[in-house]
Amino acid sequence: MPRRIDAEARSAAIAEASLRVLERDGLSGLSVRGVAAEAGIAAASLRRAFATQHALREFCLQLIEDRVTARMAALEFSGRELVDELLLQLLPLDRERRLELVAQVQLGVLSLNDAALRPAAIRLSDGVERVCRAAVQILAEGGQFHQERDPEYEAQRLRALLDGIAMHGLWSGDLLESGPMLLVLARHLDELANP
Repeated sequence: MPRRIDAEARSAAIAEASLRVLERDGLSGLSVRGVAAEAGIAAASLRRAFATQHALREFCLQLIEDRVTARMAALEFSGRELVDELLLQLLPLDRERRLELVAQVQLGVLSLNDAALRPAAIRLSDGVERVCRAAVQILAEGGQFHQERDPEYEAQRLRALLDGIAMHGLWSGDLLESGPMLLVLARHLDELANP
């Protein structure tokens, strides 16, 4: 059992290092040598944990999903506060979330031409969509979603808005502060209660 735990911890440390490399150096830096140096391990150790670059890239996407899911599961809010907090987990509001989003975008672009990586990238993207659907459902259950609105359409619209805010946060170069873009999101959620 300890060997398995050690292997899992080593894989997680390598994936964490990979996310940092992706953020700092982009896809061109995601090499065995670059990631091994970042993780502070020998290249041979990295190859034992991840025999192929594909395995490493796929694990990075899974790590992002696991981290976001864990943060969301730890939330102790309800109603509109829960919706706000769920959505904020998907935006680059701190170093960790920015790192995740940069890596997701980098690997997502790579998956456009890498059929083997595409399912993992799509799975992560589908998770964002599920969060948007859950947000609409929570609002509806709390009486903060007008009954004449189409829940599926509004979930898709929320997803598009969230993606736009996330990209704006990345392109601004700084962490997304609680500024105009977050006010746009809050106002949009408020307006879902109106016809």
